[in-house]
Amino acid sequence: MSDDFHDGNDARRYRARLRRQRRYQADYRSKLKQVRAPQKADIAAACFEELLVILGKDSKAVAGFVNAVLRRLSERFDKQEVADRFSLLVARAARENLAHSQRE
Repeated sequence: MSDDFHDGNDARRYRARLRRQRRYQADYRSKLKQVRAPQKADIAAACFEELLVILGKDSKAVAGFVNAVLRRLSERFDKQEVADRFSLLVARAARENLAHSQRE
C-alpha cells in the first residue's frame, strides 16, 4: 500500500512506549506489594465478600444496594443468570459464616 500515513519509526516508538508502560506498571504493582497496599480490585472484592456475609445473616439487609447491583449486572448479563449466581454466592457465604461461627 503506497498511501501509508505512518512514519517508519511509528511502530518502533509505539512498541517502546508499550514496553515503558509495562515496566512502569510492573514497578508500580511491585511497590504496592512491598508496602502491602490494596489495589482497587482488592478493595472491591473485600466489599463484595462483606456484603455477602451481611446478606447471609439477613437477606433483607441493604436491599436497595443489592437491587442496584443486580440492575447494573443485568445491563450486561441475563437477569435470571445474575439472580441465580448472586443467590448462590449469598447462600455459600451464609454456610461459610455459619460454619465459622460454629468452630469458635
